[in-house]
Amino acid sequence: MVEPIRAFRFQLRPTPGTAHTLRRFAGSCRWVWNRAIGEQQRLREAGEKFSGFAAMCRWLTAWRNDPDTAWLAETPVQAQQQTLKRLEASYRRFFEGQGGYPRFRGRGQDAGLRFPKASDCKLDAENQRIKPPKLGWMRMRQSQAVEGEVRNWTLTQERGRWFVSIQVEQPEVIPAAGLVPTLGIDFGVALFAATTDGECVAPLNALKRQQKYLKRVQRSVSRKVKGSKNRRKAIDRLGRVHARIAAQRKDWLHKLTTKWADAHPVIAIEDLKVAAMSASAKGTATEPGQRVRQKAGLNRSILDQAWGEARRQLEYKTAARGGAVVPVDPAYTSQRCSACGHTARENRPTQARFECEACGHSENADLNAAKNVLAAGHAVWVARPEACGAEVRRARPVRGRHAAAMKQEPAEGSAAQAVVSAGIPVL
Repeated sequence: MVEPIRAFRFQLRPTPGTAHTLRRFAGSCRWVWNRAIGEQQRLREAGEKFSGFAAMCRWLTAWRNDPDTAWLAETPVQAQQQTLKRLEASYRRFFEGQGGYPRFRGRGQDAGLRFPKASDCKLDAENQRIKPPKLGWMRMRQSQAVEGEVRNWTLTQERGRWFVSIQVEQPEVIPAAGLVPTLGIDFGVALFAATTDGECVAPLNALKRQQKYLKRVQRSVSRKVKGSKNRRKAIDRLGRVHARIAAQRKDWLHKLTTKWADAHPVIAIEDLKVAAMSASAKGTATEPGQRVRQKAGLNRSILDQAWGEARRQLEYKTAARGGAVVPVDPAYTSQRCSACGHTARENRPTQARFECEACGHSENADLNAAKNVLAAGHAVWVARPEACGAEVRRARPVRGRHAAAMKQEPAEGSAAQAVVSAGIPVL
């Protein structure tokens, strides 16, 4: 049995002195990254072979013992070794043709600090604080309990704020038997989502609401002299605005998807190809596109909805509860009558209204589409080869104290999500 890997991410609250030490440690890891790339380039020019992780660790030991770079010894060696491991992985991808040659990192491009063992840091959940090596205790905003066996720790900086990601190993969630899709969701732009429960969710439009302020900050960047400190400050301010918009959108989606996943273990959604839907209409020099500015505005609105992020959150949250997400083909779901099945473009005279020409059924167009998505989800679900299962339990969501929304993130390289067994529904 493969144990699923999850990650909990919390914001740290270091003191100014500790924050300065964190930046210094991250800077030393960046120095190790750059120095190792320089050594690899020197070996290549000399006609020698690539040096792997073990050899680079020996370089690191020499650098830490060298009087000229003795300040490297002030940084935890685990974080510097993990930097070299990431560099080796980057070189391997380059050798396999899956990426470009590793680049030198400039100031502000620090990858953070990673500690590969659970014993490297201490967690005091009662007082909401952690203790990384050579840093002492640091407070954090722990929004939920950390459930599972800790595997590793990662400290990263984003626009002046520090975060800790705690990767844990949890017992496998056994899929529940006899479940069928009970909720269909239709995503859109005018309405973010309409569900078969009759819920119409207005869009957050986090980017649109702050577009005027964002333009003002962007103009401030363009007026600054390139390479100046004032331009660097303006760029940081612009980055903080984008980070705030992304945080607002993600927090809103977390609360919404948690509510849906708590109430419905199996959810049917449209299998939207967001990248294709938001492709540019600019065309080529010989064949220029039409209505390029209008399409650019639509693309901006589509990306502002973050349908892909909503799907990602639903997938791991339903899997953690013993359920699943069923993606269905979105073709004609907005033109098909949910009452009689008649499909025609004329069934939707307006963006918001659906009126069937065959049976006269009339309702909100997005709610009608959500019902079609649910019906298609039933058809896809019963056609799955694993649609028979034993009597098993459904996992209950775990909430920590003072936790508002469940934000338990899956880590990269996690085990495949559990597949849910189901019986044959009555359509």
